[in-house]
Amino acid sequence: MTKKVSPIPRGYRTATTCLTVFDVDSAIAFYQAAFGAEILSRHCGADETVAVQATIKIGNSIIAVNGESPELGLLSPARLGACSQVHLYVDNVDTSWERAIEAGAAVRTPLHDAYWGDRTGILQDGNGYLWSIASKVENVSQEEVARRARAWYQPEIEQHAEVEIPADVEVPVAAMMAEETLADEKVAV
Repeated sequence: MTKKVSPIPRGYRTATTCLTVFDVDSAIAFYQAAFGAEILSRHCGADETVAVQATIKIGNSIIAVNGESPELGLLSPARLGACSQVHLYVDNVDTSWERAIEAGAAVRTPLHDAYWGDRTGILQDGNGYLWSIASKVENVSQEEVARRARAWYQPEIEQHAEVEIPADVEVPVAAMMAEETLADEKVAV
């Protein structure tokens, strides 16, 4: 009798983050030092030394870590010039923040007390992934979040309202309407 196979492996959730990195072992070392990651599995390529895929656990979340595979179109955000972000809730954001910086993370957005009740900030790892780290420090009602959000963004709105665009400014080519671009290049949609 064959044992039934679960379509979702034990410990996984329906959605699992997959990170594509330059070097799996270096990335794992960083994730261990920065976030206390635990290695669940590590698979090597043909040479049996270099990891091509691994599965790690940070807190109670499983994350797949894949090496770049250009022939399959799998490249890290840093190589693509793209951006992707993972959000971590931790017990003590200040301690976790310092640990990640000591491991080599770069600060993108400094730690701050956010209007929605989190103390949070954003770091970047060597593969181009952004890691927002937070601890809930205050329970805030939806009404209070809305009020604080308006106050938070009000200076930005006022700043943009003061900017005048001269009438003689030419529109850059990149801002052409999509239909014009498609028509000019005869691109099939």
